Amino acid sequence: MPRTRSQMRTEAFREISNDSKRVPMVPGAGAVKTGFTMLFAHLGVTLLVINVLFDLIVYGLPGYLLQLVSKNLFRKYMTALINYTTPIVFNLPMVLSGTVLHCDSMELFENKVKHKNSLMLANHGSRIDWMIGMYVGYQTTYENAIKPLRVRVGFVCERVIKYMPVIGWYRNIVCEDVFVDRSFNVDKINIAKNLHDFHDSNTERMLYLSPEGVVVDYGERDRKYMADCREFCKSFGMEPFDYVLTPRYKGQTVLVQHLEKGGTIISITTAFVRDGKLLNCEMTSEERVIPDIYNLLTGVGGSPVNIYINLEEMHFTADSDIKTIMMKDYERKNALLKKWHGMLKEGKREEFEALFPAFKPHFWHAQLIQAMHGLQIYLFMSLFGVWPQFLKFVTYFFVLIAVSHTIGSFLNTTSMESVPFETAIKAILMRVSAKHSKHKESAVKSTKVL
Repeated sequence: MPRTRSQMRTEAFREISNDSKRVPMVPGAGAVKTGFTMLFAHLGVTLLVINVLFDLIVYGLPGYLLQLVSKNLFRKYMTALINYTTPIVFNLPMVLSGTVLHCDSMELFENKVKHKNSLMLANHGSRIDWMIGMYVGYQTTYENAIKPLRVRVGFVCERVIKYMPVIGWYRNIVCEDVFVDRSFNVDKINIAKNLHDFHDSNTERMLYLSPEGVVVDYGERDRKYMADCREFCKSFGMEPFDYVLTPRYKGQTVLVQHLEKGGTIISITTAFVRDGKLLNCEMTSEERVIPDIYNLLTGVGGSPVNIYINLEEMHFTADSDIKTIMMKDYERKNALLKKWHGMLKEGKREEFEALFPAFKPHFWHAQLIQAMHGLQIYLFMSLFGVWPQFLKFVTYFFVLIAVSHTIGSFLNTTSMESVPFETAIKAILMRVSAKHSKHKESAVKSTKVL
């Protein structure tokens, strides 16, 4: 008897070995529609990577040498390059795939977030928080805006991202994101240096991060971490969180230096909705989906992911009781997500959506930038007469992306594409790490027996 989707999801949640089949990424679609949708998704990732790679090599690497002349000039140049590249990053996954981003505090965003520096503290309900940050930092927030007010966006993310092919390299070389190892003694030095470098060159940024630090899937380690977070809530005198993990607060004691020349701290609560259902629902639910690039791209098949964000201004300094402040804020985020989930389950979709005006999409502007990237590649390849080689490269790259994502998804039972190639790379690393851990456990047991 064939297994239902729910049964498959339950197995994925329970299996420590992660050997069960992954859930289809195109809800309610047949084999043909799924095939075409996934073809578009792989093609979308391929185009994203090719365009970013071109910008990185042709514009980014030569611009990197400008820091030998002037850090100020270097960062102004890279900010301009980021503004040029950003639309082709979000165009296919968000604009053309039907994703719409909504915000309940447009005035707060326009009047404070996009002025001077800002520190954005978001719940970690997806793997594409960085794409959301780039989108809102670039887009105009209201319909009658004449001149877009853009802000450079930077991220605090795990160090492994900087080594991921193309996008990771771009984030490291061009964007100078803050990369951390989750060891505070080391991280605080790296964070402070990055912040001071930007202050010295008078470069303002929206700095986007998730204090939760990790995204949990369905393995044994994930379940243990969720249990630890729930116990921490109890020890803090709070009811356990169902929709979020507990925040890591030590990093904020250093990150507030980002605002030493003025700025705003904003708490962000993000909800991801598809077909009227909350994807980042309770973490123990077998219905939970952690949106990534592929979930956005497969929206072209008829079920786009809509993103809703709540903004709340926060006030604290390095001397504040940040631990308590962050825990209370996450208690609020958990309650807010629970409220939204309840509204959607009760069929109050219109009432829910009425709380969140939509960002102005700038559809044709994004298509213009996409076309300009295509034209520049055409002229460059024609100038050097390397069209045959380039087309072969793109074809090989497409196959590599499709195969690596498919294999990685089966190994881990779910897609993990925060940036391209992450699903396969992380799935392999997790398998190797699991085998290493089992080997160590066996060695310890053997030693005890002896």
